[in-house]
Amino acid sequence: MAALEARLDTARADRYLAQLASHMAHGPGGLTVLSTSAEELVVDLGTATWSVRAAPEELVLRIEADDVTELEQQSARVAHRVEQIARRDGLQVFWQQI
Repeated sequence: MAALEARLDTARADRYLAQLASHMAHGPGGLTVLSTSAEELVVDLGTATWSVRAAPEELVLRIEADDVTELEQQSARVAHRVEQIARRDGLQVFWQQI
């Protein structure tokens, strides 16, 4: 399984996590929330699994998929969504292979 991770420096990680959890709870595009808490959100994207964890000074994103092409496509979708939500703070997602 291939995986990517991104760490976004922000003092508002808990706020972004809550906002993403609220948005994902509606199941946009057939997505399924697998678990949610004040510290972490895990979402089934269909062809990949995405997790978001709020740490004290950072938001940690992780995405895993069996297929590298799907990983690239889903990571681009996730990055776009997170960057939209965090646009006021100018956060950008830079994925690293893990």
